[in-house]
Amino acid sequence: MKQGLGMHIAGIIENSNTQDILETIKHFLNIENRKVSISEYGYFRNKETWNSYCSAINQTGTEILIIKIKFSDIEDALNFLPLDTLIINDYSEWAFAQNIICNSKRSFKNLTIILNGDVIKTLNFSDEICRVLRYGFNKDSNITTSSTGEPSISGRFLCYIRTGLVTANGRKIEPQEYVINIDSTAVDPYNILAAASFAVLYDVNLNRGNAIS
Repeated sequence: MKQGLGMHIAGIIENSNTQDILETIKHFLNIENRKVSISEYGYFRNKETWNSYCSAINQTGTEILIIKIKFSDIEDALNFLPLDTLIINDYSEWAFAQNIICNSKRSFKNLTIILNGDVIKTLNFSDEICRVLRYGFNKDSNITTSSTGEPSISGRFLCYIRTGLVTANGRKIEPQEYVINIDSTAVDPYNILAAASFAVLYDVNLNRGNAIS
């Protein structure tokens, strides 16, 4: 169902952190000059509109399309969109999405869900249903930080890939550390980890980036 050669379709369930995460994702993707488009699910109420939109942004060279999904649209979006990736940051969002995914006739084996592992526990969820990439500060997180100092003191954020992973393009990434420079002490570390998880999944070398402000 993927629209166009090489274009990845990602979704993010909207909440108060969404805009900061998206801005940070765009910052990271810019490191590799990756072209990203951002839209809202409300625009795509039928297949014709969806196909026309995908065709148009494909012609502009868009590699990754990120779609903002309201909580009320989660079920429709999961059943309609050919998602490669979905970012979830809230437990209620996860509980609702998990129920849909587990009970759908549609296969989600090619879907990667990026979620906050400190807030969302997936004890009864099988990774055979879909792939889960966890970020956070606990021992079960795939992507975490080895930094214990305050960003205001160090001016940098150390992002650590604890376990090897395969990127969306099929490349294997070994456990490693990325140093992310930050200019602002107001940056939420969870938002950085969410965006960093997405960027690493899409083959961005975070060590090449400029400071996040």
